[in-house]
Amino acid sequence: MADQEEKRQAEIIEAESHHRFNTARFFVDNPSISAALLVTILIWGVVAYLFMPKSKDPDIPVRIAVATTHWRGQSAVRVEELVTRKVEEAIAQSEYLHEPDSRTFAIKSLTLNGVSIVQAQLAPKTDVTKAFNDLNLKLIDAQQQLPSGASKISLNSEFGDTAAILLSVASPRAGPTEITLRAEDIREGISEVRGQESNSKGRVSIVVALPLSLADTYSATGLWIFANWLEAQGYGTNFEVLNGAGYLGVDFLSDKSNSEILAATKLYLSDRLSAQRFFPDAWDPFVVRNLANTRDNLMKVAGAKYSYRQLDDFSDLIAANIRAIPEVKRVLRTGVLTQEVKLLYSQERLASYGLRPDMIAPILNARNTTIPGGTIISDDLGIAIMPSGEFNNHEEIANVPVALSDTGTPVYLRGIIDIIMGYQAPPPLLNYYVNKDENGEWQRSRSINLSVQMLDGKQIGELGRNVSTVLEKVKVDLPKDLIIERVSDQPRQVRESVSLFLEALIEAIILVVIIAFIGFSDWRSAVLLMISIPVTLTMTFGFMQLLGIDIQQVSIAALIIALGLLVDDPVVASDAIKRQMASGKPSIIAAWLGPTLLAKAIFFATLTNIVAYLPFLLLTGNQGDFLHSLPIVMVCALVASRIVSMTFIPFLGNTLLRPPDQTERSLEVRRKEGLTGHYYRTADWAISNRKIVILIALGILVLGVVIKSQLRNAFFPADVQYLFYVDIWLQNDASIDATDNVAKVAEEIIRETIEEYQREHVKNSDGPILEGISSTLGGGAPRFWYTSNPQQKQSNYGQIIVRLSDKYLTPILVPIIQAALSERIPGAELDVRQLQTSTVDHPVEIRVSGRVAVGSLEEEKDIALLREYAEKVKEIIEKSPYARVVRADWAGKSLVMNMNVLEDRAEMSGVTNADIALASSSGFTGSTVDTLRQGDKEIPIVAQLRLAERGQLEDVNNLYVFASDSDIHIPLRQVATTSILFSTERIYRLEKFRTITVYAFPYSGFISSDIMSGVQKELKELSNSLPAGYQLQISGDAASTRHGFLQLLMIMAVSSSAIYLALVFQFSSLIKPLVVFATVPLGMVGALIALFISGQPFGFMAFLGIVSLIGVIVSHIIVLFDFIEMRHTAGDSLRQALLDAGILRLRPILITIAATTFALIPLAIHGGPLWRPLCFAQIGGLILATFGTLFLVPVIYTTMVEDLKWIKWTERKPKKGSDPSDLVTT
Repeated sequence: MADQEEKRQAEIIEAESHHRFNTARFFVDNPSISAALLVTILIWGVVAYLFMPKSKDPDIPVRIAVATTHWRGQSAVRVEELVTRKVEEAIAQSEYLHEPDSRTFAIKSLTLNGVSIVQAQLAPKTDVTKAFNDLNLKLIDAQQQLPSGASKISLNSEFGDTAAILLSVASPRAGPTEITLRAEDIREGISEVRGQESNSKGRVSIVVALPLSLADTYSATGLWIFANWLEAQGYGTNFEVLNGAGYLGVDFLSDKSNSEILAATKLYLSDRLSAQRFFPDAWDPFVVRNLANTRDNLMKVAGAKYSYRQLDDFSDLIAANIRAIPEVKRVLRTGVLTQEVKLLYSQERLASYGLRPDMIAPILNARNTTIPGGTIISDDLGIAIMPSGEFNNHEEIANVPVALSDTGTPVYLRGIIDIIMGYQAPPPLLNYYVNKDENGEWQRSRSINLSVQMLDGKQIGELGRNVSTVLEKVKVDLPKDLIIERVSDQPRQVRESVSLFLEALIEAIILVVIIAFIGFSDWRSAVLLMISIPVTLTMTFGFMQLLGIDIQQVSIAALIIALGLLVDDPVVASDAIKRQMASGKPSIIAAWLGPTLLAKAIFFATLTNIVAYLPFLLLTGNQGDFLHSLPIVMVCALVASRIVSMTFIPFLGNTLLRPPDQTERSLEVRRKEGLTGHYYRTADWAISNRKIVILIALGILVLGVVIKSQLRNAFFPADVQYLFYVDIWLQNDASIDATDNVAKVAEEIIRETIEEYQREHVKNSDGPILEGISSTLGGGAPRFWYTSNPQQKQSNYGQIIVRLSDKYLTPILVPIIQAALSERIPGAELDVRQLQTSTVDHPVEIRVSGRVAVGSLEEEKDIALLREYAEKVKEIIEKSPYARVVRADWAGKSLVMNMNVLEDRAEMSGVTNADIALASSSGFTGSTVDTLRQGDKEIPIVAQLRLAERGQLEDVNNLYVFASDSDIHIPLRQVATTSILFSTERIYRLEKFRTITVYAFPYSGFISSDIMSGVQKELKELSNSLPAGYQLQISGDAASTRHGFLQLLMIMAVSSSAIYLALVFQFSSLIKPLVVFATVPLGMVGALIALFISGQPFGFMAFLGIVSLIGVIVSHIIVLFDFIEMRHTAGDSLRQALLDAGILRLRPILITIAATTFALIPLAIHGGPLWRPLCFAQIGGLILATFGTLFLVPVIYTTMVEDLKWIKWTERKPKKGSDPSDLVTT
């Protein structure tokens, strides 16, 4: 046999020398070229890594556009009928929409009173620019079909853009100096009203501090109304008003306590005036009895130092500077309150001068002119005439004459209307930021958020550094105490994430090198392997850059997963070189001959792994986008490993490796001694008792089935980050003031809960766990996380973003805070959410849709049926002991006022329906009558009823209706009746049909499958009982898991088929590939056992790990088969060939498996809940599959040859005097 092998090797050497180019030999024979290429590869990889874009997660485009249309004053049902449906129909004509299914949507809409919001999701791989342009054109056509009064359809194609940095620009609390000065002004004002000291006994003042810019702008009439209300409620007598520079209030005699007076004042502000409609810049009211305590009392309620207008200016300056950064795509500001000039009129007073509300606009327009004066030509010069007339400030508006008095003197606007510089009311969106001040006390400050978005392909680290530099420079032009904080900081997240995964990669490399030292028992072989790793990695980085793959957690994790595979080829190649040296070949020949002899096996082993991973590119949707880089990086690493094993390993092997100093043990000896001897005897027993072994293997498979039934299914785990957020939902008709009040309490509970946890569980910490809280009320914060879809503007919704100093405390604190909020805030729905890796909105989602065509008279009946079926779904889910909360997204009905016009009376009175509607909308909502231009800001001038005349429901009946074509004005109650009723204010639609989504969250420690497994049967029964036209659809994690698993099964089938075909070509046999696949089921069982022992759920990533095991397992068996064929060629019997091949492959297999499994340990530790299931699945699968490779493969092979006769084995007699042990030594 030795003669045959030597003859074969001689033939190869001769052929390689004369007939064809041999890569391995070229690199050995040309060391200078090889060394230059090696250095070039290393430099290429390092440069590629430095210049590759880096991010925390792969870029997952959110291909969603939002079309918003306003039709003010209309009910949700009416808006749905005449606006939403027409917009949906227009969008549905697009050919670029996503295919709808139970996981996602193509068209989804939300209709509220007066507004329609329609979302359109594009299909994957769509040209987004082209698709959004197509949508825009279709919506322009649809605009013509909308009813009169509907606004222009606004298409937001940037809904999916995520902030790289979310900044909060907040005002600090007013300082001691300002408080002292303002307290002195207030004390003097009160003292002046009270007069002599003897008159102060028993008197009390209730005061509200305002910005100094609002001095003397609030009418005393409003204060007297408040005073009269207090007197009527029995809170005091002998009232006087306080209306000074930056404050207002009332002073009176009272025997009530301070707390009773404050409670009454806050009730009046919230109930009659609405706190946010009063003055957003106002501080909380406070009581003064003893004038000496004025400063102390003011200090307790001191509010923000800077007004909303000042924050607007500050944030505008910051945004302008950040926009100049090369990496910045866009900077959006949210929470900016639109400043307005309020013209607050009294109906009676206006009518007494013969004026109507609609006459204010033309009076102001005539004065506030922007019409050009033309151009005069003089002495060949064209001189523009610039007439004055524009308002420069709100004081000039007050001096506009509007009528003549009885004596003929002009009456100015200020004489009949209160003119106040205020803000849009109620505010559409409010931001607050909570942090510790310089004294270590928590403060809640008004703020404006800046969403900084990055251009594609830019370095996020560079963006972070540039933003920091710009902020440092711009602070020179800003107040020193202005708060500028990063709510969300992706550069920090990327820096830490990349650092963490690189740390895991370095640890994995170290572990692999240690395994190599132990396994080879030869420092030279270990050093060769150690050198091959950075060479392979740098080459991989170069390939990644060429293919446009960036550095993020998936690409780095792919490198870690590939580490065991990419050392496999170098291990086999270096082992082959050592064997050739041991057989007496010169090192310059052994260095290339060893890898060449195994070139075919190495090629097919590499090809097997490539075709095992490439099908993962078939994954679609967000999972496909998220994992897109994994198969590409794996293939790059495998190709690099193949190249290195056939180029630099021979080159370096010739330099580093030496023939063994001692004669290696022959095969005959190794069959009896050491680890190989134990293996030989065990494998020999297994072959002799193959029926028992096969039964044991089948038993293990049955065990795997049992274990799988015990594993909980999950989709994607929550991400562990420094941020978590709280969704706040109130009843549909709740005001933004009510939402703000709940948010204040929630912020305090969050703060107290975290501080209590820190005191009890975190000792010797460097600082507070809680870094800051950012609250957005009236809508969601800008998209700060790619899977967190911001809610549209709704007054009953708020979002609190909490930032911690230690991200590993997030999953611990979330359930604790959830329990505290649920217990202490009744009447509101608060959900504490971790950031998610998947785009599933809620873990448990059941959709109830009505797909029947109903007439306008049956709309309410259809809605009632939907609510009834959704309620039944809620009742079923609520039975689950694992469901923490169960809700329906439509929520309950809301109070609305129905105004029924008495047509006959209206006609007889000379007013029209339009006059009545105009009187209501302009009086209560206000109407824009002109614009005040200051610099680059255009400030609306809004005419509106005084607060005191529009703060109560009964004020509607007292409203005057002015005829548009005469001086007639009559009370509304004479021409219309009002009634309060419940109405549907929120209508969700999915794929153009009304849909109520019932959703639920599991308790801490449980997952969505725990809930669904117990309710699916009842849900199916309910679904079958629904009448025609109504359907129930399971969405959420269950649908995403099902779809993801089906995709992985398809990929498994494609991958297995491709591997099988490759093996058929390699072995020229249809049966031998089946033997190769025999160990794969054992690997899968090993993965399931590992998941069960480690307590990991069977989710998408775990399944991914199992599917990817196939290529790894098969690649090891391929090389084993090559050795079996080598022994067969050398004349071994079947049993001897199987056992000797196992002995020869034992060390490389064990080294590779140990390297792969140990390399996964750092990823399991540092990768968090996302990667842990995949790591454990692969570790368990590889360990059990190794036993299958070494023991089950010989058993199956023997069964195929001797028992089933499916594989032919022709015995070849060795030549006399030959010794099989001469063939190969290790």
